Amino acid sequence: MKSRGVKFTMSDLAKRLSISKTSIYEHFSSKNEIIHNILITALQNIEEQETKIYQNVELSPAEKIQALLSVVPKVFGAINNQSLYDDLRHYYPDEWQLVSAFYEKQFSQMADFIKQNIEANSLRCVNLSVLKQIVTSTTDNLFNCRFLEENNLTLADALAFMSDIIVGGLLPQNQQNAAH
Repeated sequence: MKSRGVKFTMSDLAKRLSISKTSIYEHFSSKNEIIHNILITALQNIEEQETKIYQNVELSPAEKIQALLSVVPKVFGAINNQSLYDDLRHYYPDEWQLVSAFYEKQFSQMADFIKQNIEANSLRCVNLSVLKQIVTSTTDNLFNCRFLEENNLTLADALAFMSDIIVGGLLPQNQQNAAH
């Protein structure tokens, strides 16, 4: 999936792993099951990274939000196939729904974190519905392989830039620190 996305055959996979297709089918009933298990592993990796961010006492609330918005799965290394996300949405809608539901849950958790920090006066009051729309719409658009290719960005780079803009805004660095 790192190089060809979901556009692989069981024969391709067997050849790459130097095993027979029969061996693959001893462990997985279908290509869908393989893709599902890969996604579950990636989502668990994201969840583990986010837990570490939330628990990191050295990060300010704003730094935690910036880090949370930048998380990408690291368990499989960099994904070189930018069309993976588009193909997943198109060819595997059930798995894409799993990913979408996961991100919905993760944003809800982040929204609760933001609310707590607004109440503690660690963050300024913002409209969380608008923030959610900004984050989900922007993230969804950043998954567009054409945009990433045209701008010579990886998904991780694009998410890092997005989180920097959302958390830091457009103020110069010296004014951002004074505003936090």
